[in-house]
Amino acid sequence: MVMKNLFLILAVFLFVVKSQQNPVVSMHPSFKQVYSGDRFNLSCDNSTDTVKWFFNSKEDKRQVNQTWSIGAASTKNSGVYQCESNGQKSDTKNISVLECLPPAGLIISSGMPVVTPMGSVVLELQVDDGLEGWWCSVSKGLKETKLRLKKSLAIASATSLAFQSLRQRDNVAIYWCSNTTQRSSPISIWRSDKMVVLDIPPGPAVLGEKLSLNCMVRWTSRISQIIFYRDNTKIQNTSSSSYVIHSVTEKDQGKYHCRATYILEDNTSGIPAIVTSDSQELFVTASPPKAALYDDLSCSCSSCPSNAKYRWYYLESNQLWKLQRKHDWPAGTYKCRAVWDYGRSAMSNSQEMRSSSYITVILIIALILVLLGVITLYFIKRRRTKKEAIYQDVPVQYVKDGDGGYQELSKKRSDVGGGDYDTLNTTSAEGKPKREGQYEALNKGKVEVYHTLGEEGAKTGDKGYEALKVSKDEGAEGIYHALGPDGVKDGAGGDGGYEALKMSKEGGVEDPYHKLGAKGVKDEVGGGDYEFVKIPKEGDAEDRVKE
Repeated sequence: MVMKNLFLILAVFLFVVKSQQNPVVSMHPSFKQVYSGDRFNLSCDNSTDTVKWFFNSKEDKRQVNQTWSIGAASTKNSGVYQCESNGQKSDTKNISVLECLPPAGLIISSGMPVVTPMGSVVLELQVDDGLEGWWCSVSKGLKETKLRLKKSLAIASATSLAFQSLRQRDNVAIYWCSNTTQRSSPISIWRSDKMVVLDIPPGPAVLGEKLSLNCMVRWTSRISQIIFYRDNTKIQNTSSSSYVIHSVTEKDQGKYHCRATYILEDNTSGIPAIVTSDSQELFVTASPPKAALYDDLSCSCSSCPSNAKYRWYYLESNQLWKLQRKHDWPAGTYKCRAVWDYGRSAMSNSQEMRSSSYITVILIIALILVLLGVITLYFIKRRRTKKEAIYQDVPVQYVKDGDGGYQELSKKRSDVGGGDYDTLNTTSAEGKPKREGQYEALNKGKVEVYHTLGEEGAKTGDKGYEALKVSKDEGAEGIYHALGPDGVKDGAGGDGGYEALKMSKEGGVEDPYHKLGAKGVKDEVGGGDYEFVKIPKEGDAEDRVKE
């Protein structure tokens, strides 16, 4: 009886002492900085059951409990908080919510965020600047426990460390890691002892991004029906185990649960079971600043601080992103992000880095295609060129004994008309000597007339020469006549004192024409005193004989 009275007196004494103390606002987890999307509770310590809460000096009548829960912090939660109990107000607590991600990351590398009682998951801490001086903590309700990492693993050169969570006894546990000035993003782990579990993200959903909620049935895959609910309203009734939100909006925030119809693998009766999962609350947060990665792997972030630095990450075979410190990066998938003293941006879009061998193959293929194009154009042009007529002429000065010794004279390409043939001339129309290689056109359709000097001067014309006519002798074709020195010797030519000059059949040279020299022919053709027929200088003549 005495002991019972002592306990009663002690309880009254503690109540009186507590009621005389000023209330205190505390945060759980005890974050040094608060980031957008953080989940935390504000507690009014040293208070009785009746509590008033004030935000920016204005009472919030919706909050009447000792604990004020904030599911996903945003900038609208930035301000001054204060509680009142028994007529006494606490000191103010100032909270400023940062619109970015924490400098370090904490993820679930193995397991799901909803575990069975006494279950656990594997967490991984990721710190780009090294793990030296970092530790982790877990908050369960208003109680916090510090988890020390192995010193042999938490070293400056290490950027990631995996560790196992504590066995889950409470309904929810929040894990996070920190050093003296920075901290990681938090991870929430829930407990459920039901066969049907709603698997939701361990953090808030991000506005505008894709989200999948999965309804899981433990120890069986024989599921016939799954129904999803939001705030007790049916939103999907199919056999699919996933509910997909393609672009998250604020309307998607709420409490979700699912109901599954299934048969256990060892159930021989075939009677299905219908089980409803525990309700899980989904919070929505604004998108943090996001970096942009371009084709050349350059990175930028327009909404990040001006002093931000950039880092690149490589996707490994285990589908985890690893910080890439080298400058000669291997082929693969990359992302980047901006970092600064107190925060960092979200990961950028991904870009593919091709290997040098791949680029070389592309260049070789492009080169082959270019060469094929050039060859095709060459043969097309060649076919067109073959269709054009080619005309040849043999200038006299190039004729030699035997074959060869001539050059090709092509058809003149004229914009006006056609059929003009060109031949070399020794004098210009003005009487001036032409330079080497000059020529003038010899038109088609003109009758070529050959002239030779008469015996006693000009019989026709004004220059002392007459035309050389073709002989009309019987049976003689192609016989040309020249005046002999003493008239007709052989009687072959009619009157006029001349004789026929036959075509020479000398070897290799066909049809040379000869003129009687001043002293007559002394020797055979090619060795006597004779000369070739010269072209007369007749200013009005349009057609000239080639020299």
